[in-house]
Amino acid sequence: MKASGIYDFHVHIGETIGGHLLADSWKSFNLLYEHNGLEGIGVFVTESQSEPLSSKLGRMRKVSRSFLGKVFWHLTPRQLDIRRLENILKEDTDLKLYTTYREVGLYQSYESIEHLMEEMPSPKKRLLVHCEDDQIISEYSERYPFHNPSDHCLRRPEKAEISAVEKLLDLSIKHHYPLHIVHISSPQSALLVQQAKKEADYITCETAPHYLLLNEEVLNEPEGHRWLCTPPLRSESSRGLLLELLQDGVFDIIASDHCAFSSETKDVGILYPAKTPMGIAGSGVLFTLLAEHLVEKGKLSMEQLFNFISFNPAKLMGFSVQNDKLSYERLGAPIPVIPSWANTPNPWIDFWSYYELRRHHNDVY
Repeated sequence: MKASGIYDFHVHIGETIGGHLLADSWKSFNLLYEHNGLEGIGVFVTESQSEPLSSKLGRMRKVSRSFLGKVFWHLTPRQLDIRRLENILKEDTDLKLYTTYREVGLYQSYESIEHLMEEMPSPKKRLLVHCEDDQIISEYSERYPFHNPSDHCLRRPEKAEISAVEKLLDLSIKHHYPLHIVHISSPQSALLVQQAKKEADYITCETAPHYLLLNEEVLNEPEGHRWLCTPPLRSESSRGLLLELLQDGVFDIIASDHCAFSSETKDVGILYPAKTPMGIAGSGVLFTLLAEHLVEKGKLSMEQLFNFISFNPAKLMGFSVQNDKLSYERLGAPIPVIPSWANTPNPWIDFWSYYELRRHHNDVY
């Protein structure tokens, strides 16, 4: 079986984040399967205080049966109970942890993560980590009040990501533990991963389209709050260097970090930037954006793009692929000008849409 479509490794769907219900559904993802070539997704399941992880995973598995594509599950426990996790982790699952978000109970210390690496029985389940150092974020958040969308960049500086990435790479190598760093936004973080890969072939990483195509200047625009995400967008120089490292083969995959809120929900940030739910939707335009802005502009070949959004993520999720030939038939040709389902009623197409990023893109290149 071939990787015959898009595989988005990083998708948030069907959850409540920051008190806001995500504005999509399995029905909307079936539209992406039918019209945009979305073949498989990696979906996050985060344990809540009111629902144990095993129960929530079971419920989401049941709901996901309506999806026409393939699903892999990234599980986030609130407590690192090895015995309990052993009973939950299956072939189609791995673990996702955070080194930040202490305020919502998701934070894990470096010590607790190391203990998990030491105690997890073989075969050791891959560990995904959202890398931002919580102590650094706390210090900078006290220093910089959150009055405007651009303040988000000051409160969560690149050094927070770099510090956490460095520590997780050291732990991974020390314990020979398979590690995947999610949504890298800083080129310095990517360079650390590049160096670590020289001695550890079990380390992988990803970046997201918004870190490759946008910079922090969009946060100063009238609708800047709509582009708030975590980690935040970076400077133009960082964006350019990140793209160069993508071209150099540092990244294994590009994943959307699809986290879709309706415009109405995001627009809370017009008056109260600090209350803006963090996240950008991107699964539906993953291929379209990258094909036009990277392939057509000569930044990547089509084969490289398909390795980043089809073959490599499919392989990471354990879906059978053949590496001697990539199949493009699920996507069709030529590259679509807009998503073919753009006129379909959808609560998040108006937020992260092809048109919006195309407009901003002129400011980036």
